[in-house]
Amino acid sequence: MDSAGLVVLALGLLLCFAGVRSINLAILACGFAVGWLLTEPFDASVWTALIIALAAAIGVWVVAHLVFRVALFFVGGLAGAVIGAKLFGLLQPSGGSVVLAVLFVAASGFIGGILTQRFRQSALAVACALGGAGLVLSGLARIDPDVFGFLRAPDATWEVTLATALWLGLALLGWVVQRQQLRGRRARVLAD
Repeated sequence: MDSAGLVVLALGLLLCFAGVRSINLAILACGFAVGWLLTEPFDASVWTALIIALAAAIGVWVVAHLVFRVALFFVGGLAGAVIGAKLFGLLQPSGGSVVLAVLFVAASGFIGGILTQRFRQSALAVACALGGAGLVLSGLARIDPDVFGFLRAPDATWEVTLATALWLGLALLGWVVQRQQLRGRRARVLAD
């Protein structure tokens, strides 16, 4: 009996019937399968095939995690930059320094990327809620500048306070909705 074949069979069954349950399992099993199947046309020995398959599994897993982390950092960074732009607009309504604005937005983006990379979906939900709420308020200000213009460029202290409260309130509502969606998705995954 070929024990390597049993390992390959077991990994194939795991991937075929349980791959969706764990992204790590799916990545490792796919990498192993690619490495193993690439050795078959060359009539490689079992040990050679096993070494290549294990190397492929580990290599694919490392690359996938690097790509995933970079993607999370990038999305979190973009959302952080949106938050920074809105916050800068609230703190410096008359424009201020362009250099200061660029530095503030870049720093906010970097912080958003780091937080999203560290806390993943929870931080991404917060960043997306804050960024989206900022865009909603800016959109309202553009639609009707006479009524909602203060949401884009508040002048008086009460306008800054109201715009900030509306921004944070809308972001909180968005965050609550996103949390429900994440819980629903987790519940569906657990139920499967």
